[in-house]
Amino acid sequence: MTFDEVYERFRRPVWRLARRMTGSEEDARDATQEIFLRIWRGLSGFRGEAKLSTWVFQIAWNYLRLHRRRAGRQPPLAAASDDLALAVERVPDRSPDPERHAAASHDLERVEEAIDRLPEQFRAVLWLRDGEGRSYEEVAEVLEVPIGTVRSRLSRARQALRRELEG
Repeated sequence: MTFDEVYERFRRPVWRLARRMTGSEEDARDATQEIFLRIWRGLSGFRGEAKLSTWVFQIAWNYLRLHRRRAGRQPPLAAASDDLALAVERVPDRSPDPERHAAASHDLERVEEAIDRLPEQFRAVLWLRDGEGRSYEEVAEVLEVPIGTVRSRLSRARQALRRELEG
């Protein structure tokens, strides 16, 4: 697989992760460039021992954790504005009622704010499994934890999210 193919396939998900981890579009652009530079440098050594998506997300996740530690901050996994716009666009409008549409947008915003209040380990597992649709195995490889840990974190993250939304 060529670098151009890897870039086209993963540029949006990597940028979304970077946006959530950095909390800034400008920082996300810079981080995405650095991540793809690392991918470009390592692509010739990729042997296919792991899935390509797992390898790419692991590079991204490791870079972003290191970047955040160096910056001395822990911004929330904030929702990117274009992610919100895409999510709202994908919601089928079954009614011409603008109030219903506004309520759905408000609900989506509440969910994203509740996710932002969760601990990082919960936000990460939710984003990779539910947001990006990655398998349990891929999430375990990206986060470098056992698959049982992924399952338990995901369960606890969903419970915590429910509590946040009820409270």
